[in-house]
Amino acid sequence: VIAVQKAGDAASWGMQMQNPYFRLALTVIVLLVALNLFGLFEVTLSGGTLGAAAGLASKEGGTGAFFNGVLATALATPCTAPFLTVALGFAFTQPPFVIVLMFVATACGLASPYVVLSWKPGWLKFLPRPGTWMVRFKVAMGFPMLGTAIWMFDLAAPSYGDGGVLWIGLFLVIVALAAWIWGEFVQRGTRRQLPAAIGALLLAVAGYYVALENQLNWRHPVARVAGGDVVKDLPDGIEWHRWSAEAVQQARAAGKVVLVDFTARWCLTCKANKKFFIDIPSVRTRMGELNAIAFRADYTDKDPLIAQEFRRYGRAGVPLV
Repeated sequence: VIAVQKAGDAASWGMQMQNPYFRLALTVIVLLVALNLFGLFEVTLSGGTLGAAAGLASKEGGTGAFFNGVLATALATPCTAPFLTVALGFAFTQPPFVIVLMFVATACGLASPYVVLSWKPGWLKFLPRPGTWMVRFKVAMGFPMLGTAIWMFDLAAPSYGDGGVLWIGLFLVIVALAAWIWGEFVQRGTRRQLPAAIGALLLAVAGYYVALENQLNWRHPVARVAGGDVVKDLPDGIEWHRWSAEAVQQARAAGKVVLVDFTARWCLTCKANKKFFIDIPSVRTRMGELNAIAFRADYTDKDPLIAQEFRRYGRAGVPLV
């Protein structure tokens, strides 16, 4: 955050989710974590290239704890925004010492359950006892992680045009196949482990080259094409106009009541707000009575104009209504 500020750019909560490379990498990592939970392959201290990303968060000791925190924080960012954007909106405008202090406080909050149980080990008796149920529970946890991978896939694919869904999807299937070969024939196999390891690695590399490098040219994502000037999420939903500061000013100058929703595709809280509190019959009725006009400001990708609005309102990012 400090480096982004010093470079003259706008730091915002969840800004890593605006990076198409980060979204694609996290999609692969989360898929590997899900496959590991399913037992498709195991992560060991000598685990290979395919398991390395997921393995960092699964190791014992300080290393595993650190990278588990990194993964948890990266995935939690869009969900923690409602609780943190006000505080961080203030922090992002402060000197580096205050920024670091705010993030240390946030980290202490995330770590507090572990700290409490370390301080009072006797309280562990209130937690379930270890047993074979943990193996089943681990597999069960693979399904929400797989759901997270699908969510990340939905975020990553649009950055690569019409072929994004197909080629990223095929690449993920190839990664899964390579992970299965690695687990079944390298880690649990008794013969020909070396050819299986080479085959798994070659399969992953070939999938990367054909799908990502050749077909998608993934290091050069395309700009997302915004929807029409007016869109509706539901047949009888609110008509959302494309946001711009000028459009809002013109609407207000014409005496209109204005509703602006700053949102992003990766912001699950924004989606929940819209579904349960904004685009609902009572709000639509009231907007009709007021002859109000609604604008949507999409912050899925970087937009310096929207970042400028966040600074004006003292916010660190979405959601903002």
